[in-house]
Amino acid sequence: MRHRLAALSLTLALAVSACGGMAAPASSPPASAGGAASAQPAGDLQAIVDGARKEGALTLTYGEGTLGGNEGAQKIGAALNKQYGLNLNIQQTPGPSMPEMVSKVMQEYQTSRPASTDIVVGYAETILPAVQSGLFQQVDWSAWAPNIKDPQLTASAGGAVAVQTSIAGITVNTAKLKGASVPSTLQDLLKPEYKGHLASTPYAAYFDFLATDSLWGEQKTTDYLTAFTKQVAGLIRCNEINRVASGEFDAFAIACSQSDSLIAKQKGQPIDFVVPSDAPLALFLYVGVPKNAPHPNAAKLWVNQLLSPEAQTILYDVNAADLHVLPGSKTAGELQSLAASGKKPVLQTVEWLQDHYLPKGPDYRVKFQKMLASAKG
Repeated sequence: MRHRLAALSLTLALAVSACGGMAAPASSPPASAGGAASAQPAGDLQAIVDGARKEGALTLTYGEGTLGGNEGAQKIGAALNKQYGLNLNIQQTPGPSMPEMVSKVMQEYQTSRPASTDIVVGYAETILPAVQSGLFQQVDWSAWAPNIKDPQLTASAGGAVAVQTSIAGITVNTAKLKGASVPSTLQDLLKPEYKGHLASTPYAAYFDFLATDSLWGEQKTTDYLTAFTKQVAGLIRCNEINRVASGEFDAFAIACSQSDSLIAKQKGQPIDFVVPSDAPLALFLYVGVPKNAPHPNAAKLWVNQLLSPEAQTILYDVNAADLHVLPGSKTAGELQSLAASGKKPVLQTVEWLQDHYLPKGPDYRVKFQKMLASAKG
C-alpha cells in the first residue's frame, strides 16, 4: 500500500509543528576550522556536518527564477555556513527546464556519472519519473534534520522534500481591470468583455489537473477550454508577466505561480494576482538529493536549511513564495480569499498524482495543449 500524506487539502490557519530530519550514514572526518557555529549539532547531524565540511562545496543547477536563483542560493548558503561553522563554496548555475533537468540527472545516474547538480528541483509531476526510477536518496530526515520533523513535508520515503508552495491563479493588469471587472474565477474569463484580451500558456498549465476526478473532470474541463480558446489572444510562457504589465494582455490564466506576479507588483508594475475560487490548486515544490550527487552531505544540510524560518523568509523576499504549511507563512495568507469563499485548495503532491492524476493526466495535457494551440482570440 502506498504511503499517503495525512491530508491533501490545505488548511489555511495551520499551526504545524516545527520540522526535523534523517539519519544518513556518513563517515566522520575530523572537524576542521570553518568559523564558530551558532549551535553545536549532535548525533547523526554532526556526522553530516563533518561530511559536508570534507566535501567543501555545493553545486546547484536550476532555473533563474526557481528558489530565488543565485541570489536565494547565496543568501541561504551564507546562513547555512554560519549555522554550522562551514565554508562551503556554493555555486548556483541557471539550468534548463525542470523536466529537462530531471531527465539529465536520471541519464547521468543510469550511466554511472556524477550528477551535474547536488539537488534536483521540481513539482510533483516533474519529479515523479525520478521517484519511480529510484533516483533520489531515501533519507530519514526526522532522525537528524531539525527542520524536517513533520511527515507531510516528505514523500517517497524521504526521497523528496517540499520546500515551497506555488498557487495556480490569474495574473491581471490593474490599469486595465479594476473593481468589478477583475475576474475572481476562471468562469469569469468567459465573459464577452474579455474576448481578445487574454493570454494563456502553450503548455495548458494545470488544466490537466482540473480534468482529474477530484476537481472538474475531463468533460467539464474540455467544455471550458472549448469556450476559453475563443477568448484567448495569445500564448505566453509563465515568466512573461511583462507582457501583461505592458498592456498587451489584460489577464493571463492559468498562471503557473504567484511568484512572478507578486514580484512585479512589489516593483510597482500594474500587476496583481487572483486565486480563482473555482480552480483551487496549490502545488508543492520538491527537492531531492540524487544518489549520484557529488556533495551529498552538503546537499542534505542545504535541504534542511531551506525549511528553517530564516531561509523561508529569504525565499519569500526573493521569490514571493514560501511553504504554506509552516508557521508564519506569507503564502498561506495569499490563500485567504479561498477560505473566505468556502473553498479548500487541492494540494498537488506526489501522492495526489499517484492517486488522482495517473494514468490519464498526461493524455489530458496533450489534448488541452492542442486545443490551446488553436486559439484565435
